[in-house]
Amino acid sequence: MKKRIIKVMMACCILVAVGCGGYLGYYYYTSIKSEGALNDLKEQIVIDGKDNNISDSDAGPVMVDVNGVSVQKKFEALYRENPDFVGWLTIEDTHIDYPVMYTPSSREGGQYYIHRNYEGSYSAAGLPFVDCNCKLEPATDNVIIYGHNMNAGTMFHDLLKYEEDGFYEKHKTFRFDTIYGDGQYEVVAFFRGEILPEESKDFKYYEFVNAGSEEEFLSYVDSVKKMSIVDTGVDVQYGDKLITLSTCAYHVTDGRFAVIAKKR
Repeated sequence: MKKRIIKVMMACCILVAVGCGGYLGYYYYTSIKSEGALNDLKEQIVIDGKDNNISDSDAGPVMVDVNGVSVQKKFEALYRENPDFVGWLTIEDTHIDYPVMYTPSSREGGQYYIHRNYEGSYSAAGLPFVDCNCKLEPATDNVIIYGHNMNAGTMFHDLLKYEEDGFYEKHKTFRFDTIYGDGQYEVVAFFRGEILPEESKDFKYYEFVNAGSEEEFLSYVDSVKKMSIVDTGVDVQYGDKLITLSTCAYHVTDGRFAVIAKKR
């Protein structure tokens, strides 16, 4: 009887191991497939007849009308394919090279793409998306973009590289080019935080979108600088436009890692 129980337990362990291995294999397969599809999307970005180029243009953005919306010509194909597309986010030497989506009127509270791909089909990784309380044109004081921290190293997982020695020094800026215009951003602060209980009076970096006054704006900037792992020394003035990149971190329950930057 005892031997039979042991055999059953061993069989169960083997089944669990096979199941976990299969799940992990599927997880990484779908992640690789998703990244490939996103690379195909990037190929649709066009500047002066050259694809896959999102660098600065000295002449300024060329705009075209797409169903009544003035859109950068380089993003015309992507926007025609999916009007939820609002821009492309890139941080050098990371996997972060993705389209950014915006669905402020969705039933999911702006989180339509939290588990959907560009075509709207289910995807565990989802796509980076803008907080529904933010606007891009005209831009709110702070534009918050969320993305998953995927175990495969994709989406916003590489934001945590800012914790590594020397990474910030080589990556003080990143790009977020929108359908309305190009943008280079200078990193102001980066830190670990958490989603606090609604009743908490402690500082909640993820709630700041628009400042009611100069005092409120500078108070927010001072708070994120105090939380920052590194003192960047970047000067921020009232009227500067900010961007927040936020992803999950696992140091505490509902932990987050955030990078705050200002538009140059």
